[in-house]
Amino acid sequence: MLMETLSDSRIFKYQFETPIEREAEAVWSLMTDGINDWWTSDFRALGEGSIMAFSTETGGALVETGKNGESLEWYRVQMCVPGKSIYLVGYMAPDWGGPTISMLKLALEPKDGACLLTVSDALMGNITESSIKSAQSGWETMFRDGLKAHAEA
Repeated sequence: MLMETLSDSRIFKYQFETPIEREAEAVWSLMTDGINDWWTSDFRALGEGSIMAFSTETGGALVETGKNGESLEWYRVQMCVPGKSIYLVGYMAPDWGGPTISMLKLALEPKDGACLLTVSDALMGNITESSIKSAQSGWETMFRDGLKAHAEA
């Protein structure tokens, strides 16, 4: 049986900043090479013990690998300016509320021995009030309680 559904696509953009009391160069290294150390357990889709890896060259990916060999590509790298910014494109399947495309930008700006992380996201597709709140609050939690807390410890 063929099932057909036609729905409207929407676009939502948001941005937030997180100050981090550590030099931008060190934060960049933690954000990319050290991602498995700060990526919180609440955001590991493949469960406890999964490994996060981030290959930041163009075409590289942010990938989670589970204990039994399962894997999930969170984002693909569209553009990287090492130490400054990275542009990512990710896809959410209908099982996770999609179909939705996320275009996420992470940018670091040095600030007197510390730095400012700016997170910008544009979501396109099956966007609801609930998915908007979930995406934004999720990333705010991840970068505040994950990256920032780890970098300042």
